[in-house]
Amino acid sequence: MKNKFLKIALVMSAIILTTACTEDDATGDATNAPSSPSLTVALDFEGEQSLVEAETTYGFTVSISEVQITNVRVHLSQTGGDATKGDDFDFPSTVTIAAGTTSISDVFTIHADELLEDTEEATIQITSGTEANLNSISGTSVTFSIMNVTKDDLAIGMTWAASSLVTDNYGEEVDANDLADLRLLITDVPYTGVVISENEEGTFETFAFLGTYPDGEYYVVADLDAAMDISSDLDITLKFDQVGKINGESHTFTKALSTDYACSSNYNILAKVTKVGYDYTIEKVEMNNIESQAISWGGVDTYDAYAPDGWDSKIATAVDCDGTVMYGLNAEWMYNIWGEVIETEYPVIYTVDADGVVTIEEQDVFITSYNGTLYPYTVSATGTMDDSGDETTMHLEYVLMQDGFDPGAYWFGEGEMDTPYYVADLVAK
Repeated sequence: MKNKFLKIALVMSAIILTTACTEDDATGDATNAPSSPSLTVALDFEGEQSLVEAETTYGFTVSISEVQITNVRVHLSQTGGDATKGDDFDFPSTVTIAAGTTSISDVFTIHADELLEDTEEATIQITSGTEANLNSISGTSVTFSIMNVTKDDLAIGMTWAASSLVTDNYGEEVDANDLADLRLLITDVPYTGVVISENEEGTFETFAFLGTYPDGEYYVVADLDAAMDISSDLDITLKFDQVGKINGESHTFTKALSTDYACSSNYNILAKVTKVGYDYTIEKVEMNNIESQAISWGGVDTYDAYAPDGWDSKIATAVDCDGTVMYGLNAEWMYNIWGEVIETEYPVIYTVDADGVVTIEEQDVFITSYNGTLYPYTVSATGTMDDSGDETTMHLEYVLMQDGFDPGAYWFGEGEMDTPYYVADLVAK
């Protein structure tokens, strides 16, 4: 089953048949002076629509800035595409703003049929003749994404928008599809694998969940495939349709994703769909992966003779586009015992395998300062993570190295630590 896209580009101008007003030329004779009204078009709907093929209308209003003494006729015509007027869609050939008024409203009509068709397109233009007398024109474009589904299928449409206004260097609002490109995913429950991925670049996403798919539970997930280098939260809207059963059920998810992380790790489990036969139950979930995996860890991250019960942990872990990362390791001991100030801290990437084994490959961890001199440090570690109980715990045995010097081994040699490496015993808060 393929989506059917109807793209409608609107470029606004009009034929002004007769446009005049009467003025006195100071000689007692009246003269006619032409006016130059501006023409605008307003839509009763968002500029991009995803819908199930059905008898549907979308309204628009054409306006002029000044009342005219004769009718103003505006022409509409199909200028491209393979969709058929009268079969797939309809629109008026002309709309007329009556003399003495400033606007006229009409509709685009989308038709339903029984044919399973491939992608079809149509471009409609609102334009003028050579005798137009327009001062300015305000144009717009409209895209209809029309899904051709049977009564057993569930149509899913996903749109998004910046949570607050985002503008470019010229102060113009950035289009949502330019700001970010999102993927629409159907996954298993829990999310361990992708069942279906839908990503049409430059447009909002639509998908037909077929009635022939196996019964069960599925997640509807959005992740960020690409984004402009502009920090913005994104609001996401899902729309569900099933012929005769679900009519435009819509759910909006505020600040669901952020453009700060343009990668597949930045995903939000938006909803759960339960399929039983040809019946679908939709539940809102709303679980942001990056936010849900930001954890502060209590417990201790170093033991020594000065703190036999351990120095309090300042460790936090998170997920970003590089993987799972850790911050704050050894912070208390470095400051209170070693006496160095952490000037720069790097996120430490760590992994946890299926058996709960934690590994930190040697990597930069921070740059410290002491008496005006900077010292770079690396860290490496092994350990375990256990989430089988009421609390998630993590045990780490880690080594710091400063240009070949090992302060942990030195402290052990001085009799101030029980091991030649640092030990952390952490509890997720």
